[in-house]
Amino acid sequence: MFVRAKEPEKELWEGPRSGLETAVAAFGADEAWPIRDFAKRAAKLIGGAHPVYADLDGEHGLVRSEQCGELRQILQRSNAGARVRRLTPIVQRARLIKSTAELQLMREAGRVSGAAFAAAMRACGPGVSESTLQSMFAHASKMALLAPITDRSILTTDHPAPITDRSALTRPAYVPVFAGGEHALCMHYVLNNAPLRAGDLVLADAGAEVAAYAADVTRTFPVSGRFSEQQRDLYCAVLSVQEQMVRLCHADAGYPLNEIHRCSTHALATELRQIGFHAAERDIERQLYPHHVAHYLGLDVHDTIDMSRALPLRPGMVVTIEPGLYVPYDDRFPKAFQGIGVRIEDDIAVGQTEADIENLSASAPKSPADIEACMAR
Repeated sequence: MFVRAKEPEKELWEGPRSGLETAVAAFGADEAWPIRDFAKRAAKLIGGAHPVYADLDGEHGLVRSEQCGELRQILQRSNAGARVRRLTPIVQRARLIKSTAELQLMREAGRVSGAAFAAAMRACGPGVSESTLQSMFAHASKMALLAPITDRSILTTDHPAPITDRSALTRPAYVPVFAGGEHALCMHYVLNNAPLRAGDLVLADAGAEVAAYAADVTRTFPVSGRFSEQQRDLYCAVLSVQEQMVRLCHADAGYPLNEIHRCSTHALATELRQIGFHAAERDIERQLYPHHVAHYLGLDVHDTIDMSRALPLRPGMVVTIEPGLYVPYDDRFPKAFQGIGVRIEDDIAVGQTEADIENLSASAPKSPADIEACMAR
């Protein structure tokens, strides 16, 4: 492992470094060398290695690092090109299936995000800014990892605090969306700076990261605390589709994410017809619901991006399920629904059977009744 060596003068200004000794003792490296010696050491290591695993492409490689250029030169000089194998596919295949410990961290990220959504819903109201909800979400995420110590007998002189504070483990998993009213028609609206209006919905797409593992959750809720009839109809149509697609997230069903997406488009057309909203599937795919229903989730929000969504689902995968509906101001669509955007997203741990499916973000209020009850508090 190549790391920055300890340099007290620089650490005075930049903060402490792990150094070579910690790279071995804490991170399990067999040997550790200063990163400044990379070119000299790497040439010797690569000389007799077969194969050499490295990422040198612009998408995954260290394209901005000095060491990436040095590695290219070393490989060229040693005629090792034929021995190079891409590292990313191996790492991504390993990341695709989560361990028990990883699932526990993602379960915690879902719990923290659920608490933050509930706090944002309670803070919501006409005149409140989208940015206030964003700040409330971030604050509540931190507070969800702050807990009192109930057994005070464990307190000591060295550890006198009556609380456990794990809030340093969390941060926003991505730039969130807090989109009031027609702002929800923009898939990646991140300005989050407008006042909320009575009678509108808020589409909030946000997630907390816990110990580097991400949650990715979306809820849509009424600014004034209660859904109008048209909002409820549209919301329940999307909710029904989401619940149907979640039930397909098990290995025994044999579905890949791409097939679940096709199912979601067909199901959404069916649900919309039941509320008098007649739309062709091509209009749903191109305009009303222009994004995929799912992606893999883990250390990144869009995790293992090279792994095909045509792979059959397997236990240990974690995926999002996030159907949406975004009705533009277009007379091809019912006027009562125009300007409304709804998306509902949960983080799903794939099971072997339907009974084994786990919704990691289930604590975020989702049914209309639960949302309205949360906002009434």
